[in-house]
Amino acid sequence: MPRVPLTARRAMYEQNSSQIEALLITITHPDLAEPVRLSSDPTERLSADPLEYGTISNGLTFKFVEMTAILPDDQKGVPPRTALSFENIDSAYVELARSFTAPAQAKLEVVFASAPDYVTQRYTRLRMTKVSYNESSITFDLSRDHLQTEPFGARQTKAFFPGLHGIANA
Repeated sequence: MPRVPLTARRAMYEQNSSQIEALLITITHPDLAEPVRLSSDPTERLSADPLEYGTISNGLTFKFVEMTAILPDDQKGVPPRTALSFENIDSAYVELARSFTAPAQAKLEVVFASAPDYVTQRYTRLRMTKVSYNESSITFDLSRDHLQTEPFGARQTKAFFPGLHGIANA
């Protein structure tokens, strides 16, 4: 369980808080020269021409895009699933998503806009499982591999694991 400072917990649970949470998304893929970094909050102006806003966190620049997100859930028997929908995006992002033949990886981090270097929640090793798009928006489904499908161990025989079958002959 992540350690969240008292001031951050207080801001999360206040009815009317002046603190703004920002979702930072890092998308990586072997076909990308560098990761795509996106932010849900226009924390500061990055450039005047063209006009761009974004969030700078731990020395990395995350560009602002309008988005909606459903953070990972904990349903029994189903791997965690997240849906991200980006609105009013550049057509280059749609072309980029269409060019992938293998799933991309994503990392989600939740920060406060007033302290973008401190991550309050982190979701890593998410895999893009589905993408849908139209001329003005793109939606990704992100998921983790289900633990039941993960390979594990070897055959548990007496030769490999003598302790499982009683005390070995001395």
